[in-house]
Amino acid sequence: MPSRAFVAPDRGGLSLLGTGHFLVDMTFGALSPLLPAFKDALALSDLQTSLILASITFSSSLIQPLLGLMADRRRATWFLWGGVGLATLGITLAGVVDTFWLLLVLVLLAGVGAGAYHPEAARVANQLAGTRKATGVAWFTVGGNLGFAAGPLLVALFVPLLDEQTTVIFAVPGAIACALLLVYRHRVAVPVVPRAARSERPARSDRRGMALLVGVVSLRTWLQFGLMVVVPLLLTDQRGYSDRQAGFVIFAFVMFGALGTIAGSIVADRIGGKRMFISSMPIAAPMIACFILVDGPLGIALFAISGAVQMASFSATVVMGQDYMPARPALAAALVLGFGAIGSATPWLPFIGWIADTQGRETAMWVLAALPLAAAALATTLPAARHPRVVPLPATS
Repeated sequence: MPSRAFVAPDRGGLSLLGTGHFLVDMTFGALSPLLPAFKDALALSDLQTSLILASITFSSSLIQPLLGLMADRRRATWFLWGGVGLATLGITLAGVVDTFWLLLVLVLLAGVGAGAYHPEAARVANQLAGTRKATGVAWFTVGGNLGFAAGPLLVALFVPLLDEQTTVIFAVPGAIACALLLVYRHRVAVPVVPRAARSERPARSDRRGMALLVGVVSLRTWLQFGLMVVVPLLLTDQRGYSDRQAGFVIFAFVMFGALGTIAGSIVADRIGGKRMFISSMPIAAPMIACFILVDGPLGIALFAISGAVQMASFSATVVMGQDYMPARPALAAALVLGFGAIGSATPWLPFIGWIADTQGRETAMWVLAALPLAAAALATTLPAARHPRVVPLPATS
């Protein structure tokens, strides 16, 4: 017998949230394969190029904890459609300016939009997810991961025609996603659950567990975003790939990541997020090492598949954070998604760009290849969740 009644997720509401998540994360995904085009158009160094991606991670993460606190106290449905609209505006205009600093300002603006969207969307997703949280939240998170994949795909298709001005094509899907969230805003206008109604006794946050989790997720983020900066430059400048071919490689990497999120959430609901992370992350290290050593289809294939391994624990870590802070689900999501999964990349990306500039891109890749092992080692210190989400499947007749 299950320890509590099975409640099915609201897949319609979660899909609507996933649509907005698709768009805001598409802005992140598009920047990586556009880096070579920006680099050529504005004559940038590897360090300057890395700052483009660092700008969006910085602005997105900077405001998320504050907005998370707000979303835990009062419903903020306008963060959803407003965040999508702002992210669309920033990324659309980024490719039509001719100065590096104005480009950074627009990328920062896109990050603010993404930062506004995530905390409220994650809070609502947690309430709509039903009993099996990792699987339910995956309907929301996979929208973001698919958007992360769609960005590089659209860039790969249009960059031969538009170069850095490829960003203008994102105006159309952005407008559609914003309109859907605005028209159907009542579907996701979920009220904040009063603390007194969440449990018989208010649950205290596990600050140590949350701090360790943010550290674990940050190492995963350093790996993911570091690869998305270094690999396109390595492929185009050293291995003879075109911008379009490099875009397809990044698309494969993030698309496998989206698929890994789905598969990993199902496993995590059965074995727990901690075991999921520890068992999956180390597999990425030899795959990345093979990509460094092998220039050809095998290296590309293993690099792409490593995306699935890295992202298999993505939705599980969001749920773990909300378990560590059960009374503040939006703030927990802001810390995991905003700082851990995005913002922690801000100081790391210029550092890895500096290594690529001074020591070579392959050296930077070897540094990145060691991160999955460090992340798994740190994950062994995570405390058990106080409110475990491992729930058996409902009985069938």
